[in-house]
Amino acid sequence: MTDTINKGSSTEFDAKYGILDKNTPPRSLMCGRYKQSFAYYTLRSRLPITLTSIIDSITKDKDDLLSEYGEGSREEIKNIIGSISKLKYELQTDKTIETFFGNEPDKEIWNKFIKSLGPGENSFFKTCWLYAECYMYRRLSSFFENSQTLMSFDYFAKQKQNALISSIKCVEDILRVLQKIDITFESFQLMLKLNLWGNRCDLSITSGKEVILGDNPFDLVHGFDKRIIVDDTVAVNDYLKSINKYKPRVVEFVCDNAGYELFTDFVLADYLIKSKLAEKVRFNLKAIPWFVSDATIKDVDWTLQYLRNHSSPVLREYGERWQRFLEGKIFEVEPLEYFWTSPYEYYKMREINPDLYKRLSEAQLVVFKGDLNYRKLIGDFSWNFTEPFKTCLRGFLPTSIISLRTVKADLISGLLEGQAEILFETDKNWMTTGEYGTIQFVKKSTLSA
Repeated sequence: MTDTINKGSSTEFDAKYGILDKNTPPRSLMCGRYKQSFAYYTLRSRLPITLTSIIDSITKDKDDLLSEYGEGSREEIKNIIGSISKLKYELQTDKTIETFFGNEPDKEIWNKFIKSLGPGENSFFKTCWLYAECYMYRRLSSFFENSQTLMSFDYFAKQKQNALISSIKCVEDILRVLQKIDITFESFQLMLKLNLWGNRCDLSITSGKEVILGDNPFDLVHGFDKRIIVDDTVAVNDYLKSINKYKPRVVEFVCDNAGYELFTDFVLADYLIKSKLAEKVRFNLKAIPWFVSDATIKDVDWTLQYLRNHSSPVLREYGERWQRFLEGKIFEVEPLEYFWTSPYEYYKMREINPDLYKRLSEAQLVVFKGDLNYRKLIGDFSWNFTEPFKTCLRGFLPTSIISLRTVKADLISGLLEGQAEILFETDKNWMTTGEYGTIQFVKKSTLSA
């Protein structure tokens, strides 16, 4: 896992910053102090590579940026590159996390959180991995937000758009199946799995490098059947069928990646409407560019426009259909919500953002997509692998929830006794490759059905 880090420089770094050559102790917060953890590898290798790639991309595209944003952006581009380089240096030298002081709409939330970190836990490698990683992406966005000309620039947009364009054959194949699909348990299972494996297309795990899907998306789904290590599909289907038909059947998606995964979010949402398992689907997007490939409202607009304008009839058909769904409020894009890009785990939502918690509680089901949402559901905490998923939520259950996650971080819950040991024998890196998936469901028992 840490092969990309020079051993000599690593030894010097570890000694200087108090890195311990061990894994995260049981039942404790994950952080970069523990060299054998994925947190250390992320902070030491993946995140610096991500920052370098952004600098390279901005430098390469400077002329295009000047053309789009005007000559006044020249000096700001130079300053932003300098700020990103400084952030990279602070990350690589375990500097103290700084408060925000600019035009960030959520700076009070962030600053209160940063000030709550005690001495010895307020630097990149000493604080919880989740906090450090979220902070890096939030700080990165602030450089652009506080500029005069580049406030609206999404420095990840081109990568996200290419992620959909390069998978267009899979997109066509899926839509042709969706056109003629019968409403059965098997088709529901297929749509859920298709959406799950769409989460493999995560550019943050590859530092922006494109994930190749292969030619046939359904071969991928069936080929990965044995790699779904927790599968609550039957319980989800039974629950959706049991919902009180006199109450509005609303499903909320807390989205993860743009590109192909966002497309599969729309496919699953379309199926839920077609099958009458839901009457309305709401999408929660990120307020700022986030973790390289996370979806923003702009990504939704671009995706639907791309489909509507495509030469393929089936792409145009569904682009127009989903646009009509938005206009008719069958699909809804929720207003910007900065809680999704805060450092907080979700069990703190009721305290930090009670209005958001209340809104989620009005839905019949919330679908949490992807690895980062999973980390925020159970925290970057070294739970016992067999700890029940519901226990790890620590009381967060505004309504019934489902998590669709391909495993890309060394934390998990809800496995059977001995299951993790077998997986480690099969593949020692199974927790960080995205090659294994979970479909985990918790029903809120007090919800009327």
